[in-house]
Amino acid sequence: MTANNPIAEVEEMVARARAAQERFETNGSQELYDRAAAAAAWAIVEPSRNKELAEMAVETTGLGNVTDKMTKNHRKTLGLMRDIQGVNTFGVIKDDAASGITEIARAIGVIGAVVPSTNPGATPANNVINALKCGNAIVLSPSPSGVPTCTRLLEHIYTEFDKCGIDRDLVQMIPGRGTKEQTQRLLEVSDLVVVT
Repeated sequence: MTANNPIAEVEEMVARARAAQERFETNGSQELYDRAAAAAAWAIVEPSRNKELAEMAVETTGLGNVTDKMTKNHRKTLGLMRDIQGVNTFGVIKDDAASGITEIARAIGVIGAVVPSTNPGATPANNVINALKCGNAIVLSPSPSGVPTCTRLLEHIYTEFDKCGIDRDLVQMIPGRGTKEQTQRLLEVSDLVVVT
């Protein structure tokens, strides 16, 4: 990392994400994409982690209350997993013999996601799940008050990734209290932008 140059640091992070995404796609399968998405989901819905992340979110942002944050983390993530279960996002997803049209799913690349302080746990978790389900890497830029929660979420995601052999570089975060310039550069060099 280039600590003296925060813009170069973002560019290096995206380069690592891009390399990880290319490996993920090259070695990809629906099973792999689904496993990665499930690992990210478990990182936030596991009850003790959910509670920890909810408490941290309320403490650091001053927004909401722990019970509501826990409910949101749980319901939003399980709802997303329900909605994407069985959805094909790899390879041939439709082959219409009558029209001769074959639809093939292909990853976009690196997603740049700006995360609000209102949901520093559930929003990044769900952005990560969606990215992985479709074979993409993602780099998060949380609001300053959401950094502690997002950092802890990524630690939990990495724990789950390590259990199932998923590359940690697929999910990254601008370190510390990123600057507007770093976030701007992330959005410029990403293949798709998600801003909540």
